[in-house]
Amino acid sequence: MPELLRIFISYAHRDGGDLASRLQIDLEARGFDAWLDTHRLKGGDRWSNEIEVALDRAHLVLALLSDGSYTSDICRAEQHSALDAGKPVIPLKVQSGCRVPLALRTLQWIDFSGAANYDAAFKDLLASIVKCQSVAETVPRPPRYNNAPALPDNFVERPEILNQLRDVLFRDAPQRNIALTALQGMGGIGKTTLAQALCHDEVVRHAYPDGIFWFSIGKESNLSFDERMEGVPGLHRLLGAYEGEPACISEYRNAVRDKAALIVLDDVWSAAAIEPFRTESPRSRLLVTTRDAGIAPTFGAREFTANLLTDGEAREVLARWTGLGTGALPSAADEVIRECGNLPLALAMIGAQLNRKPPGYWDIVLGYLRRADLAEIKAKFPEPHTTLFRAIQVSFEALNAEDPAAAQRYLALAVMLEDMAVAPSVQRTLWNVDEGGAMETAEQFISLSLAQRDGAKGGIRLHDLQLDYVRWLYPDRDALELIHGAVRLSAHVIEKDPHQFASQVLGRLLPYRDAPGIARFLGEVAAGAPVPWLRPLHAALHPPGTPLLRTLEGHSDSVSCVAVTPDGRRAVSASEDTTLKVWDLESGRALRTLEGHSDWVYGVAVTPDGKRAVSASEDTTLKVWDLESGREIQT
Repeated sequence: MPELLRIFISYAHRDGGDLASRLQIDLEARGFDAWLDTHRLKGGDRWSNEIEVALDRAHLVLALLSDGSYTSDICRAEQHSALDAGKPVIPLKVQSGCRVPLALRTLQWIDFSGAANYDAAFKDLLASIVKCQSVAETVPRPPRYNNAPALPDNFVERPEILNQLRDVLFRDAPQRNIALTALQGMGGIGKTTLAQALCHDEVVRHAYPDGIFWFSIGKESNLSFDERMEGVPGLHRLLGAYEGEPACISEYRNAVRDKAALIVLDDVWSAAAIEPFRTESPRSRLLVTTRDAGIAPTFGAREFTANLLTDGEAREVLARWTGLGTGALPSAADEVIRECGNLPLALAMIGAQLNRKPPGYWDIVLGYLRRADLAEIKAKFPEPHTTLFRAIQVSFEALNAEDPAAAQRYLALAVMLEDMAVAPSVQRTLWNVDEGGAMETAEQFISLSLAQRDGAKGGIRLHDLQLDYVRWLYPDRDALELIHGAVRLSAHVIEKDPHQFASQVLGRLLPYRDAPGIARFLGEVAAGAPVPWLRPLHAALHPPGTPLLRTLEGHSDSVSCVAVTPDGRRAVSASEDTTLKVWDLESGRALRTLEGHSDWVYGVAVTPDGKRAVSASEDTTLKVWDLESGREIQT
């Protein structure tokens, strides 16, 4: 008996469910095996194993095109999965005026938009199914861009929580132009790794064919929006010409407006950092990882909380890092998992320490974990991170016992800012080693899970809680504060050209060279700087520790006036470039640009409630602005 032709019906339940049901019944009556995802008929949008199996088994796919399917992540994933697998796809229009996805525009579609047309359209569909002509994609699609970091060493899959996160991401949101999903949870729980796994998931990659774009935000980075764009070439190439940050934001929003892209903002500490990335793009999604549960409600985001590892997942993580199979773990493994609180980072560090160690060493490490000075840790570090700091302390003390020189190099990383990569040239400067020595030490830290690999150029970075730990051990807190100030003032230079690290920090710290802690640090930097290097002899750069906290850049012409809101959190500047800007003073970021004047703006005042601003311009007008939305209220 010949095999039935298997047909997969892809549709959006919002406006394609009725036609999908009717097609399935009629196709089954004609002897075809027509598959329909009944989950969507019940109103639940989620990607299931059944969809994956049915797509794989299908001989051809019917893509029901509607307003709902155009914005549906699941429909897009189904369409691109079929096209990538080389399956014939027949587009069927549910609505005559609906938009057609770019990948399907070269294919001949059949019009099912009117009830009176159904019989004629169904006849055309049967003919197309029999012929299977004009249904294969003829235009090659460009490769999908995805700059999400590679999954870390010894990655353990967590399919259940990954599927839950994917369902939240895919859930239909007709009332919101862009769905903002907050992935939140305590430090060390694996939020970044889970987001990376999501970005590398095949279904997610199919759902966002225009690209997956990853941005590491961090607490202390002061990169401007246009500098962040330049660091993501796949997105930067979509932008037109622009000059300055406001123009870059405008170009970004225009570029993403009609795209199906996933924008990931990793390690967000303030709501202000999200604002420039928000855009009206019905087919795109914005995923934010944050430790702050208060950020998601600020933007009406769907919240998703990353949970601890299950006991089984925790055993798998420990087994990977120790080099043992889960069945070969000793009896002490359960106690180690309990002491590590099922936290992935804690298990990775302790597991790396136990790698290739004899069974008796497990009890020794377990003893170290139990005897760690919890009172001291709680006094120095905030809850709920006690368990993680205890694991960091045990791992660092083990490193110090085996390799004191490497331990001192690890402590030297305390001068770096959070979420700032330590490039190879910076490693050489801080550690006073050659290129090979820097590479060897960096790999040592990575193998012990005391640092994470950053890109393919030998850079590393510390988890922010690991950085908190080494800062705690730094011998001179006052000197460290000044060093951080110098690095922060020069971060925009160092991140672009790490070879300038020594020149920048030395130039900014020269006024403090008589302080013992600064003198010692400057001597170490000068001794370790890769040659040749530019050594400042005079304090030509603005030093840290003065009233200057940061420089706000973005206007393209002179700034004529500035007003500060009563709460001291925001400032509004007026410029001869005909615009005003609203600034977040904590982060130094431009929240929005107020455009509307036709000549230079020479004055601005803010109302006592901080909600509105009034601007005065050479164009002979004053304008009243709503500072929250950036909307012009009246002239």
